[in-house]
Formats: sequence, C-alpha cells, structure tokens
Amino acid sequence: MNSSVASDGGTSASDGSGHDRRRARTERAILDATRELLAEAGFGSLTVEGVAGRAGVAKTTIYRRYRSKNDLALGVLLDMVGDVSTRPYARDTRTELVTLVDRTVGLLTTSLLGRVMQGLVSEVAADPELARVYRERVVSRRLADVRALVERGISRGELRPGVDPETVTDLLLGPVYYRFFLSGSPLDEGFGERLVATLYPCFAAPGRSGPE
Repeated sequence: MNSSVASDGGTSASDGSGHDRRRARTERAILDATRELLAEAGFGSLTVEGVAGRAGVAKTTIYRRYRSKNDLALGVLLDMVGDVSTRPYARDTRTELVTLVDRTVGLLTTSLLGRVMQGLVSEVAADPELARVYRERVVSRRLADVRALVERGISRGELRPGVDPETVTDLLLGPVYYRFFLSGSPLDEGFGERLVATLYPCFAAPGRSGPE
C-alpha cells in the first residue's frame, strides 16, 4: 500500500482544502466499494476493476493509492481493526483479558473482518511489503493495547512486574488464530473465559491467580 496518496489533478494553494475533501471522498468511496464487494463475494472474487466500477472511479485513481487488490483488502481491514480494543477499561485485569479475547473471537467469526483476514493470510506471508504494513498497522496496534492492559495490571498489583506484553499477546491471541485459521476447533461462547482461566496464573502476581 502506498504510504502517500497522489493528487487526482492539479490544484492551487487556494483550493487545497477543497481538493483534500474530494480526495477524502474518493478514498471513502473506494474503501466502501471494496467492503461491499468483499461482503458480497469474498476475497477470491475481488478485482480492482470491480472496485473501480462500484466506486465510480477510474482504475488509475485506485492504482495511485493501492498496488493491488491485496492492498485494497488490507485498507478495509485497517479501517475496521480498531474495534478490537478493551476500552472502556474494566475494573480488573482478568476481565479485560477475557474481553480482549471475546471481542477478537466475535470480530473474526461474525464480521467481515474475519473473511478479509482469511483472504489475506497467505498474501501477507508471500508479500514482504504487505507483511510490513500489516505488522506496523495491525499487529503493533494490538500489541499496544495489550501493553497498556499489562501496565494497568502491574500498577493494580494484579500482574507480576516484568510480565512481557508480547508474550501475553502471543499466548492469548495465538490460540484464537490457530483455531480460526488452522484447526477449525470451535470458538464457542465461554472460550475466552476458559482460555484466560488457564493462562492467567502464568501472569498473575502471587495470590492473585484466581477469579476476581
């Protein structure tokens, strides 16, 4: 995905704000069209031509912003990914951990985000640039959420000092993605509670490993 957006035509300083608004509307139309087509037919049927037709823009307009349909799908994913947050914060860390797992499961299994991720997973593995953007914009955001959660838990005296947020992220969300992408085992109601009950003693401060 291009880090900057090329202009759609010449513009002067005096009408720069109008140009920015037109550019933002075009970007929104492209992402909305991509989202609609992904919801209707999935990643395998997505094409730049189809997005251009649905959005009412030229293919060249899309290619100034996105290298391929992979980048378009990633753009939709980035547009949606902020929803997997623990905010508003709970009063205790254990509940926040369960909430993080439950929201991740819910988004993967009941929303378009899961279908987009299924379509992109092999592309991310094969495309270094796509992988870089995915790590910087998706993985780093999730790690930042867990880091803040861990820091709150340590300050509350609920987690051991020195707990590694990346390890917590791997142990909590790794089983979710393994079941979703590979094993097909159920991500049923209560999975988050069971997972956290198993892992929480690994992170908890002495005497704080049981349910709150």
